[in-house]
Amino acid sequence: MVVEPPPRIAAVIRHVAWVGIVAHAGFVPLFALLGHPRLAAFNVLSVAAWIAAALVNRRGRSTTGMWLLTTEVVAHAVLAVWTLGWASGFQYYLLPLIPFVMFNDRLGSRAVIAISAGVFATLILLRAVAPDGGVEGAVAPVMRYGNLAIPVLALALVSYHFRRASTLAERRMESMAHTDPLTGLLNRRSMEQRLREAAQGFQRTGRPFCVVMADVDHFKRINDDHGHEAGDRVLRAVAALLGADLRSHDAVARWGGEEFLLLLPDTDLGTAGDVADRLRGAAQAQLRNSAGFDQDVTLTFGIAAYDRPMRVAACLKQADEALYAGKAGGRNRVVSAPAA
Repeated sequence: MVVEPPPRIAAVIRHVAWVGIVAHAGFVPLFALLGHPRLAAFNVLSVAAWIAAALVNRRGRSTTGMWLLTTEVVAHAVLAVWTLGWASGFQYYLLPLIPFVMFNDRLGSRAVIAISAGVFATLILLRAVAPDGGVEGAVAPVMRYGNLAIPVLALALVSYHFRRASTLAERRMESMAHTDPLTGLLNRRSMEQRLREAAQGFQRTGRPFCVVMADVDHFKRINDDHGHEAGDRVLRAVAALLGADLRSHDAVARWGGEEFLLLLPDTDLGTAGDVADRLRGAAQAQLRNSAGFDQDVTLTFGIAAYDRPMRVAACLKQADEALYAGKAGGRNRVVSAPAA
């Protein structure tokens, strides 16, 4: 079963929530001191709204949390600017809302555009109808700069998570281009590139390499008897086994279907045979339990050496022919192509 990743905005709410809670909690005594009990009472409700948003976000309802925060910020900005005036700076809290809403990848484009347009319209309307006003006295610069710093901090947090999400998405795309999604091994295209590089290395240095084809025996029977989910478990178990005991410069790929390919640089045919036979024995001993059902799961291996000038395709064909010779000979065995 594929587990859907959490929405990107969940991380934003998780980190921005504490900024909002602290800020609104600080506004409660500030507004009371300035003689605005209505604003002080409203900020008590604001703190409750931010806490509620954090809680529902933690329970996986990030879009509900987004609506709570968006509604609270708009209502707070309108009430504060209308009461204290444009010079108080509370309109700046509207600015981070647009990227904040756009960051919700579970929200439709029309909803994002509508909310962003509404926030922008609210900002323009406040400029048109709210009094210039402002707060007098020693607290005036604190409020003015604080109402600039807090929205900028919120905007910075949203921007940071947007950048982080974009970087992770690029890395996932790059990984998907080179790996098989089921097993996590290299895919065929990536292995073909490795093989070309190994062949070019042989031309420069004369160092041989071997290719080892491995095929799951009676894989169709596994799918027919136990279902495709069991077949997928087998493939993942085989991938884990083949990748667990290789050197750092070896490579293993899912070549296609139930077939895997190992690239063993600086390896002769005899050594490759030893590696394949060790893997064959490990598969016979371990794969029954790893697959999760009571049936033997074995592998057949075909090996060829790239130890003389040839096309990579010719070497792969030799390994493939050796593999099918092993299948014809009874399976669960290692067969090497004849040496040159």
